[in-house]
Amino acid sequence: MYKNILIADSEPNLTTALAFFLGHAGFRVDCAASYEQAIETARTHRPDIALIDTLIGGRSGYDLCQALLSMPGLTQLPVLMLTTHGLEVEREKALSLGAIDFLVKPFNPGDVLARVQELLQEAA
Repeated sequence: MYKNILIADSEPNLTTALAFFLGHAGFRVDCAASYEQAIETARTHRPDIALIDTLIGGRSGYDLCQALLSMPGLTQLPVLMLTTHGLEVEREKALSLGAIDFLVKPFNPGDVLARVQELLQEAA
């Protein structure tokens, strides 16, 4: 059974590369470039894990994290926040809002794959 991944990031180069890499590893990947698109995608495709940039289409990725985790059926969704800022306060904010981990860009796609697999195994 395929696991669904939602990547919510407004950087097309990043989402395309991650979607290709994760898709090649056997995941079904949906990409969203805006807050609204991410919400709609989550409603229709029910992700098993979400990778969310801290800034998505001019809106807060933290708000998106909270919105996804408040949706029926997604309250236990593993959320991995992505950011270009490696500040500890950003990490603490993400974790306090329900994110399970926090990755600083640029990152190695192999590291993202390993973390996604680990989080999905923990959630099972």
